[in-house]
Amino acid sequence: MKRFLYLVLFLLIAYSIYLGTYSVLHGELNFFNDVARDFLLLQELDQKKIVLIGPRSSTNGLFHGPLLTYIDYPAYLLGQGNPVAVAWFWVGMGTVFLITSFFMIKKLFGMLPAAVFVLLVSVKMAPHLNGVFEPEAMYFVMPAFLFSIIQYVKTGKWKYLVFHLIITAVFIQLSIGIGIQFLMLSTPIIFYLIYKQKSWKHLFSFLVIPIFTANYIIFDIRHDFRMARALLGTGESTKFFISLPDWISNRFQNIFSLQLLEGNHNLLPFLALIFIILMFCTALEIKKSKQQRPIYILFTIYYFGYYALSYFNKGVLLFHYIYLLVPFTILWLVSFLEGRYKILFAILILIVYILNLQSSISYSSYLRDGFIGKNPYSWLGLSSVAQEVISQQKGKEFGYFVYAPDAYAYQPRYAMMYNFKSANTKAAEYVKEATTYVIAAPRPPDRPYMGYEWWIKNSAKISNKPVSIEKFPNGYTIEMYNLTPQEQRIPFDPNIELGIHFR
Repeated sequence: MKRFLYLVLFLLIAYSIYLGTYSVLHGELNFFNDVARDFLLLQELDQKKIVLIGPRSSTNGLFHGPLLTYIDYPAYLLGQGNPVAVAWFWVGMGTVFLITSFFMIKKLFGMLPAAVFVLLVSVKMAPHLNGVFEPEAMYFVMPAFLFSIIQYVKTGKWKYLVFHLIITAVFIQLSIGIGIQFLMLSTPIIFYLIYKQKSWKHLFSFLVIPIFTANYIIFDIRHDFRMARALLGTGESTKFFISLPDWISNRFQNIFSLQLLEGNHNLLPFLALIFIILMFCTALEIKKSKQQRPIYILFTIYYFGYYALSYFNKGVLLFHYIYLLVPFTILWLVSFLEGRYKILFAILILIVYILNLQSSISYSSYLRDGFIGKNPYSWLGLSSVAQEVISQQKGKEFGYFVYAPDAYAYQPRYAMMYNFKSANTKAAEYVKEATTYVIAAPRPPDRPYMGYEWWIKNSAKISNKPVSIEKFPNGYTIEMYNLTPQEQRIPFDPNIELGIHFR
């Protein structure tokens, strides 16, 4: 019976991986702003070879680390800049994550919780695996973070402490704000354990943090402690970006939801019920089980401590802030599958799995019917725009401008540069040639006034009429202009080329 159960679990996990790779199997990628920005950073790394910072954060003056850029770089090189090649690399990383997580959870709680953990995290990440960016990487790292601190609490061994601090440094590199929050939560726990065990030599383990974040230190010294000042300013700020009732409501919704379901707020009462059951059983385990007590105390400290420290975030908690908690809460749930409450939690987990499976299948249908080649963030759609320009020019020189409502235009910029370079075209970005193209992203549905027409006349400084206009299923528009030598000399607004911000 057990063999049959594990066979079923293995097949379901394989199906979840298939759902997660659906778009990549079709040569597609969700090429939204942050992903496109990361490819521009890879392009920068390819030119400079050594970089100290990664993408800018949501706080002015703060930057994430370059670790993810370096991790992606070998796949970027092998794929010659093709995002789909990097997406396949992420599929490989996701598979490694599932395998390593299985062995870590098995060591902590046993075979069945480990297999069910892999099942739940694989089906939960299926809709996100076609977007290769930082929250996915933190999702992969979370089990190792929890495993290492639990093992240090249980064994007191130095190697687990060092491993835990290395993983914490990885969090800081991937997302500086989130990483610092986890460091703030782990530090008092570690200090207490060192004091209790009188293992004073373990304090030297904290040298791992400055060693693995030396890039930040060097960058800040070179730039007049820009990031340190930004961090201090974030901590001192008391201004909320949303109303206080909305801020409190957002925190409670996220706490009660446990991040278990994929964006279904209609089921919040059901999730709140799971939350109450989980907290009640956790309290009983802390009270009655001496062996499991430290683990559940750690779960409680990290979960509620993380949300308490979200005070420094004065807005709503966006996807990247909470997605990494999914493996955390799933681990918390499956930990009860070997205890006295296993029947109750097996029923809850089955319902959660079925609901997430429905979401993943629906997302695959959406990719097939509404995204591939049709969405503004579709890599295939963006490439088809570039290929049309290439076919029109047939090897002749041309200049081009790209427009997007967000001003940065990361997606069309990288898509044009990659495709034009791959086809060996004589293309010049932000240069007026005799033949000049404007490649424009669609207007946002909620802001129809943000069209490209005003931008062409007032920013690109092109005032004559296009000789051709072509629209694409993904909403993009190509306008081709024939410019006289005099029109080519009219300077455009240099602020339209924003780059990737303070590089």
